[in-house]
Amino acid sequence: MEETQRIIDELRMQSEAGVPIIVEGRRDEAALRRLGVTGKVHCLKARGESRHEFLDRLDGTKEAIVLTDFDREGKELETWLYKELSQRGVKSDLKIWIRMRSLARTEVRSVEELPSFIRALESRARGIRPVTPQVPRT
Repeated sequence: MEETQRIIDELRMQSEAGVPIIVEGRRDEAALRRLGVTGKVHCLKARGESRHEFLDRLDGTKEAIVLTDFDREGKELETWLYKELSQRGVKSDLKIWIRMRSLARTEVRSVEELPSFIRALESRARGIRPVTPQVPRT
């Protein structure tokens, strides 16, 4: 729990300092907002534009945090973004993505799941088991 909180705090601080965060979609952005991230968040898939058009909108950005999902597609996007941003002279911060992925390896596959994952960790730390909805059997 402590390491997860440190990662989220670091994400908030960098965001407040003006470092934009790149996520895949609007739900990911909403999840970061629920975690207290207040700075600029760019959604790669939100406008229906090509990846290169998305990158063109980032012109003038010196650094960015890449926070794609933790699944196979997210890893592929992270690799592509890192390469493309580097070629454009943008420093890509992957440390938060790597740290979060290693902590949530089996429980979280996407950025949008982070708030519920953190709530579950907080409950476990207090000795409370999170309530899981029961699906009625027919």
